[in-house]
Amino acid sequence: MKIAFCGDSFCADTGRATWPRIVKEKLNASRLCKGKPGANQYTILKDLKKIVHLNPDLVIFTHTEPYRLPNRHDEPLGARPCANNQHPRILEQMKSQWKDKDKVWIAGHMYYEYLMDFGFMELAYISMVKECIKICEQENIKFLNLFSFSTQEYGMRDFNWDIELPHSYREKSLARISYDYQEPDNDKHDWIESGWKTLPNHMNYEGNQFVADLILDLLYRRFNQ
Repeated sequence: MKIAFCGDSFCADTGRATWPRIVKEKLNASRLCKGKPGANQYTILKDLKKIVHLNPDLVIFTHTEPYRLPNRHDEPLGARPCANNQHPRILEQMKSQWKDKDKVWIAGHMYYEYLMDFGFMELAYISMVKECIKICEQENIKFLNLFSFSTQEYGMRDFNWDIELPHSYREKSLARISYDYQEPDNDKHDWIESGWKTLPNHMNYEGNQFVADLILDLLYRRFNQ
């Protein structure tokens, strides 16, 4: 069995005891790809198109939020770091000569500052999520939709981007789930270096186990997987 994890940072960490690793091992599967920190929805769509020819049996999506800026460099241009000039590349360019990627981030800042249209981004996001599903259905690939965020946390400006799709978990976003698992629990695992504190996929290992169990239950009930 071949699984693809297409999404943002909520499925980017595939190390030991993370939910993608647990799901992969429980299903005795190989992994074709994983999420990318800060990924926009177009990057997620492109990642799906890159692995379709590898004939995945299952794609698990962690769809992101609408307001990240697609770009051909696949830089994680988001409203918060770009609009607030907080990203290290933006801060660094103020002290030294601009480099190519510095210019990309400055362009992102200028977009959010002067051009951003929330309604357009919301409609584009909806279209790209639907395109992901269309591709899976056309290629006869099983898929499961998880959502990293929802309008419950972000709100919406013009269009409701909490769209109804088949094979979706909508009770809570991954961000909402992660809020309950923010206390690092590394010390409970003897294979982690003492004192090392991490939150893989934005949650502790208990949270990763919760998400893995949730996904395995959804797969069993929907696909008898």
